Amino acid sequence: MGTAMSEHRLRVLAIATHPVQYAAPIFRLMAQQPQIDFQVAYCGMRGAEAGHDPEFGHSVKWDVPLLDGYAWTHVPNHGSGAESFFGLRNPGLWKLIRNGRFEAILCYAGYLRATFWISFLAAKTTRTAFLFGTETVTLTPLDGRMWKRPIKRHLAAALSTGRPNNRAFLRYAGIDALSLHS
Repeated sequence: MGTAMSEHRLRVLAIATHPVQYAAPIFRLMAQQPQIDFQVAYCGMRGAEAGHDPEFGHSVKWDVPLLDGYAWTHVPNHGSGAESFFGLRNPGLWKLIRNGRFEAILCYAGYLRATFWISFLAAKTTRTAFLFGTETVTLTPLDGRMWKRPIKRHLAAALSTGRPNNRAFLRYAGIDALSLHS
């Protein structure tokens, strides 16, 4: 293996809706890997800054460091902030992905948000591997339409939370077990 090959660092962009206490240690570990040039794009700063958290029903600011130990950027949300498709709309991700020369995008924004589709399409147009972090066990649309087919067809990998979700998603998606990580 040549010197240039051994010095190459895989450029990875993780997209997260906002900083959360359970993701920060994982992001720090990824940033410490010498073979990875790792960056996180946050679509909002809820949790790192005091703000209303709809899941908790009141203002939250975590008392642990959420932004230390890894490179990150804030991509402003142009959506309403509501729990809806256009509630999370970060068009700045398009430019970040298109110009960032990333080799992999790890998206933790759900497919029910505009931000997911902005990221997905930017990755697809730059031929960047798209990895989808999910807690779902199926991509079957509840409305019966086929709008999720592009996700399944263009996933580089899916990362599911927990073994039961992992097994169910494997069965549904027909994804090789080596491509699905829990």
